[in-house]
Amino acid sequence: MRKPVLKPFSKVFLALIISFMLLLTVLVFLNYYKIEHELLDFVKDYGLFAIFLISFFTDVLFQPIGPDVAVIGGVLIYKEFLYSVFFASLGSVLASFLSYFFGRMFRSYGMHKLNSSAKYHKWRRIYARYGLISLSIGALTPVPYVPMCWIAGLFNVKIYKFILFGLVPRVIRFTTLGMIAHYVNMSIS
Repeated sequence: MRKPVLKPFSKVFLALIISFMLLLTVLVFLNYYKIEHELLDFVKDYGLFAIFLISFFTDVLFQPIGPDVAVIGGVLIYKEFLYSVFFASLGSVLASFLSYFFGRMFRSYGMHKLNSSAKYHKWRRIYARYGLISLSIGALTPVPYVPMCWIAGLFNVKIYKFILFGLVPRVIRFTTLGMIAHYVNMSIS
């Protein structure tokens, strides 16, 4: 078995990441509408760069606001359907790869050290059976997508399967949302 990448600091680093994400989730839940309006103002002020940043950070951090706000806001504010979808997809794809590689980095430490070998193999069998479908469901629906990317990395999903079952549906979701926002905006105008 391969040695963990950050062996001396792995436990502390993993605990800090999980604590930060839990704190962030609670803060976002408590201030959801305020944060959503601030994100839309950010899109209004900084355009496509803001769409990219919002998509990246909402997909790399586990919290309830998704990149949908950036896609819909970009289409409604700038009436740029293709650019909004492209920059949101680019941010989301980069964040998905980062989450996937975090999962791979903590694979040997995270699952083997925190759980028994029997439990690990049981979860691995369950993921082998339903994992790619759950990754697609996470990519297409409001179900949290970040943990799906981490888990795909933990269980060493082949990169082409990760792209096919995770990233392609994610881009399809943003394209669909952008088209709906575009047509709603056109019918209102």
